[in-house]
Amino acid sequence: MDKKDLILECTKEIEESIDFEFFKTLFDPVRCDIIKYLAINGANNIKDISENFAQDRSVISRHLDLMHRHGIVNKTKENRSIFYELNDKYILEKFELTATNLKKLIHQ
Repeated sequence: MDKKDLILECTKEIEESIDFEFFKTLFDPVRCDIIKYLAINGANNIKDISENFAQDRSVISRHLDLMHRHGIVNKTKENRSIFYELNDKYILEKFELTATNLKKLIHQ
């Protein structure tokens, strides 16, 4: 295997070991602030969450929808409101899985 093939193989293994879309979603500055807000305040609806941010409510709503698609937050419908809650266990599991996968790659 030449150097170019080795680099391609290593890149492929890294991409398979890390959920880049999850971490890209997680580490957006606004989303990090939303995570902090939910960690401190617990489950809240979009109205209460968006009142604490400079961005328009629709922008915060789109952030929350993306975070939900990646498992970062859970959403629960109560009557006519949707409540968002930090899915901290899942986030920690993702970090642990990524660390485990990277350790395996390093020790190959």
